[in-house]
Amino acid sequence: MRTVNITLAAIMLCFVSIQAVSAQTKPTEPQEFAQKMSMSNLFELKSAELARQRGEGRQVLEFAERMLADHARAGKELAEAARKDGVELSQSLDKAGQERLAALQVLNGATFDPAYLSSQVTAHEDALELLKTYAERGEAGALKAFAESAYPTVRTHLLQVQSITSP
Repeated sequence: MRTVNITLAAIMLCFVSIQAVSAQTKPTEPQEFAQKMSMSNLFELKSAELARQRGEGRQVLEFAERMLADHARAGKELAEAARKDGVELSQSLDKAGQERLAALQVLNGATFDPAYLSSQVTAHEDALELLKTYAERGEAGALKAFAESAYPTVRTHLLQVQSITSP
């Protein structure tokens, strides 16, 4: 019985590994990329608006203002790229984004700042991975050009928020 369990576990592990490798090598579809990027950008905008209202620290407020400006511009660029590639963008957050935003909405001041910064680290890490994957494996077109051009800015944002969280 133990041998059967070990064998089944090994088979399942191989199956999961094959799926993971397959997911890594499969190019992201334009619609999927555009939806995920749109929701990421929307979360950045909404959470930065919250930071402007509920944040306390000077660095948090300055970072939020930078995010509002940069992500408003990125949203316009993404919309234009999506239009050129014939792809529609999401106009609302997915469930995970709504939950992350709701978690921030109940906080204020000193409790808000570290939670906001932590959410920004995670959001920018996720956005970087999405941009990198699409820039490397996505279909040629305006969305791929967007991914390539947005990557350095998002990387800069990540470095900035990391420098605030670990001075």
